[in-house]
Amino acid sequence: MKKPEVLSDVFCTAPWTHTYLSPQGERRLCCASREKADYIKQYIDLSNPDENSVFNPKSLDKHWNSEYMKDVRKRIMNGESIPQCQVCNEQILNINTYKGYFTNRLFPHKVDEIYEKTDDTGYTEMKPISFDYRISNLCNFKCRMCGDLLSSQWESERKLMGNIDTKMEPFYDKSNQEKFKKFQLEVTEKELWKSVLDGSIEEIYWVGGEPLMWDIHWDIMKHLVDTGQSKNVTIRYNTNLSRITYKEHKLYDYLPYFKDVQMCASIDGTGEIVEYVRHGIKWDSWLDNFKKGLFLNDIYGSYGITFDLTITSPGLFSLKDLYDLSQELNVNTLIKTTFAFDSSIVMSPLMIPRPILEPILDDVLEHVKTGIYYDAVLDLKNKKTFEEEYENYQYGLSNGKKRIYEIDKHRGDLGKIEKIFSEYPPLFEFWNNIKI
Repeated sequence: MKKPEVLSDVFCTAPWTHTYLSPQGERRLCCASREKADYIKQYIDLSNPDENSVFNPKSLDKHWNSEYMKDVRKRIMNGESIPQCQVCNEQILNINTYKGYFTNRLFPHKVDEIYEKTDDTGYTEMKPISFDYRISNLCNFKCRMCGDLLSSQWESERKLMGNIDTKMEPFYDKSNQEKFKKFQLEVTEKELWKSVLDGSIEEIYWVGGEPLMWDIHWDIMKHLVDTGQSKNVTIRYNTNLSRITYKEHKLYDYLPYFKDVQMCASIDGTGEIVEYVRHGIKWDSWLDNFKKGLFLNDIYGSYGITFDLTITSPGLFSLKDLYDLSQELNVNTLIKTTFAFDSSIVMSPLMIPRPILEPILDDVLEHVKTGIYYDAVLDLKNKKTFEEEYENYQYGLSNGKKRIYEIDKHRGDLGKIEKIFSEYPPLFEFWNNIKI
């Protein structure tokens, strides 16, 4: 296909270079794409799977030049804005999009090759060189904007709470979980290892679950360093950074050997607030682990190690402190807002009515003055609140609050969210008035 003189605004290199696989075997264009679920609905998917669908995951060989992937490539090359790419094209989660990362930072040198090696049907001779394979949902945290599909701790908690219907949530069916694990071992891990062993891999995005708990992460990292292949590989993390050592492995001993490193350390507040939002974190220990990694910015530039911030409703009251800490440590922050697909997601700051939300945001804007925090908070201020977005938003809020209370009771956290919201009396009053 002939390359245009100017690339369209919707063009992204990911469908030619990148492959994503969820812990449940669902393939996606990337972790930010909104797809039609095959069997297990991921949190931002456009739709539920068909009622009679069965677990039938595809290998990478069958998926890569499938009719689906060819159609995606063809439409993107024709400048069409497709629904799968809504998160980037409409900047739903953040200002700095994944599309921009792939096309402008990671693989701009692949654009000519994309047009040379892709025909009019969307078939490409190129092979994936960037892998985001979520080996499992193994994780030691229960972050409040996460869930069971990406956290084994959430999964265990839901089993203990006994509120599971396996017909509605086939993820919990025992036979299905055995199939997931079999697929992970026999397909997911082997495909990732194959790309490592044949030397074709150029980027690995380690994200889970918690990737620093996976044996395969440490084994592959050691192999890449020992063979010298690491000098040709970019490594990217999204990690809770609760550990930096594992058995005989030391993370910070491996990382200086790689072509590039971007350590996105998830953190959504400070002190007691982040310990509520990211259940399992120990703030002082996390901060110590982060500070030990600051040397990465000397080697790899300002994104060697960064704060990875998801703005939540409780986390609004930590934004100024987190900004001050980023200034003190001279580190960048990547910022997104809790994604809400309905008005029950009370961890989203957009659950707060505008007359209450705006003064909170204005206070942050006045404090930070400029930069990424300013831009992200201003972007949040310009989004529709639940009251403006959803016709019967009170019903969703009621369900969301009820769910929070059930979880807080189970975790021994009752009263903590009220303590945080009491920082701003109008919000405290609004929250207390939500009927459950």
